[in-house]
Amino acid sequence: MTTPDGKLTPVQHSIMQMAWDAGDMGVTVTGVWTRMDASRPIARTTAQNLLDRLFERRWLKRVKREDGIHYVAAVSKVTTEKGIASEFLDDYFDGSASKLVMSLLGAKRLRKEDLEYLRSILDKNPPGSK
Repeated sequence: MTTPDGKLTPVQHSIMQMAWDAGDMGVTVTGVWTRMDASRPIARTTAQNLLDRLFERRWLKRVKREDGIHYVAAVSKVTTEKGIASEFLDDYFDGSASKLVMSLLGAKRLRKEDLEYLRSILDKNPPGSK
């Protein structure tokens, strides 16, 4: 799998989400432009430039089809999420997942289902075990 350059901005992440949702069919400039323009007006060339930059940075691949160029995710959503989470931990919690969880617990941001899931993970892999 390819290693992309740089981090994603929120707008770039939303485009990647479109590409992940589209799967192997990918997205077109017109498709991205139409979806983005519905929430805030942008020029079609802006959508083209955003897709081109993601392609140049190896986040997207270009695939030629009969109906034109399609952009397909070159990096999986899971890989991207892991990278974003890791960067977030490093940037804000000194790389400590437990500090993040404690922060969420203190802010009461975890749902009961989330707590039960975390408990099941801890029961299977208690701290200090390998």
